[in-house]
Amino acid sequence: MIQEFSNGVYTYKLSAPAQVVSKVKINNVDISKYLTDESQVGWYDVSRDSGRDTTTASGKMILNVISQKYRLDLATRQLTADEMVDFFAQIRLAPTMTVQFLDPFTNTWKTISCYRGDRLAKTSRVVPVKEGNSTALVQMYEGVNIAIIEL
Repeated sequence: MIQEFSNGVYTYKLSAPAQVVSKVKINNVDISKYLTDESQVGWYDVSRDSGRDTTTASGKMILNVISQKYRLDLATRQLTADEMVDFFAQIRLAPTMTVQFLDPFTNTWKTISCYRGDRLAKTSRVVPVKEGNSTALVQMYEGVNIAIIEL
């Protein structure tokens, strides 16, 4: 589908969607449907000496990068209790997992081995949900934040 729009001077044609929602898979299970645009991909350097770089007597910094790693900070939308269990199903299997995601730094798909970092489930509340002619009470979690860090 081609979208066309004009700013009064120029006419623009888009041959593809302007925004692409990237997918994240854990152990080949797509969890993208739970994620919000608050999710982030980080890329950082691992330095020798426990991540502390040293300086010479003259103050010149010596950077001893020994590796580069990814960190995905995943943030979910509101989840029902069942969705919460489904979201954590792959994360709870083992302390390590295989993660596939779109690397924004190279615009390529990456598959990395990761471990689960800190996990935070925000408070839950019971909300009324209309189902046909009746109303049911459903437990909703405000969202989850979890760090997935490359080994």
